Amino acid sequence: MNSARRRARHNSGPRLGDQRRAALLAALEHLLTTRPLAEIAIRDITRDAGLSRSSFYFYFPTKGAAVAALLADFQADMQKAAVAWYDGGPGTALQRTQAGLTATIELWRSNGRILVALLDATGTDPELREIWDAWNQGFIQRVADRIVEDRNAGLARGTADPHALATALLGASIFTVEQDLRAILAGQDPSDTIQPALVELWHRTLYQSD
Repeated sequence: MNSARRRARHNSGPRLGDQRRAALLAALEHLLTTRPLAEIAIRDITRDAGLSRSSFYFYFPTKGAAVAALLADFQADMQKAAVAWYDGGPGTALQRTQAGLTATIELWRSNGRILVALLDATGTDPELREIWDAWNQGFIQRVADRIVEDRNAGLARGTADPHALATALLGASIFTVEQDLRAILAGQDPSDTIQPALVELWHRTLYQSD
């Protein structure tokens, strides 16, 4: 009984290492809302996190690796947001597409400053460009897998290569949402035409009429 209680107390909260890693990522995320990635040094991240430089290198070999960790977290959030579509949940194809895209757009908008900062940095930072491309490839494969599953189930139509089709759909979607984010950051109201436009693009491309 006593040992069980001790284990419960020990496991009741996040480990110190997890807290430090999270603090470093939170600091990087905060700094990305204030300046370009190229102007952020590791010492800036550690100062903002209240940790030593050695602490940073314990978790991340480079600044790019920390960015990759941020993107990995965001990728996980995106898959959770669009789980209705990715996992083929209940409802019609149209309903699943609407739910997935609505949640995805909301998530991008809630992380707008960070995502625009990362997109800007991919043009000048080869390491980040490679990380961003790998991040995109992960999503492309996930979408391609869903297309194949829906075709096999008789839900999706078309004969185009699933990977190429997923590349085209995601490329158009990311560009569209990026323009929306830049407009919002420039002081404009969020567009109410983005969601229906993307829903129509995905649904008409992939599915038979509901």
